[in-house]
Amino acid sequence: MAIENAHSSKVTLKLNAGVRASTGGMIVKSISIGKITHGADVNKIMNVVGALAPVLLHPMFRVERQETTILEN
Repeated sequence: MAIENAHSSKVTLKLNAGVRASTGGMIVKSISIGKITHGADVNKIMNVVGALAPVLLHPMFRVERQETTILEN
């Protein structure tokens, strides 16, 4: 029987660093926060991210969460 084990969890903040003059596209910068508890409450994560936003150099436009598990026999 296969078993699923939590491996890692992180949150990545995507920041709008302006507009690229050559293409008109957004310049995206990223900041990642690792060691997030697997299955952590989304509202608690957003509270932490919201507390960080005022000290970031660029405005945040998206928050991504990535959880990785390992499947073993």
